[in-house]
Amino acid sequence: NYEYYRVFYYAAQCGNLTKAAALLQNSQPNLTRAIKTLEAELGCTLFSRTNRGMKLTPEGERLYRHVKIAVEQLEW
Repeated sequence: NYEYYRVFYYAAQCGNLTKAAALLQNSQPNLTRAIKTLEAELGCTLFSRTNRGMKLTPEGERLYRHVKIAVEQLEW
């Protein structure tokens, strides 16, 4: 689902789901659900979550490199 990858891209860019939700004009719980669904579908954890925000895991970094190109081309 493209929307899950789009949410992933903005979450990675912002490092914070609340900021990403504001950019996407969506709610933080919806973004959390999308990320969890994407992680379940891919069978890996994409972010490590801390009290300071979110950081990409090595798997998340690899996915981000691919998703970044696609999202930026589709949205610009």
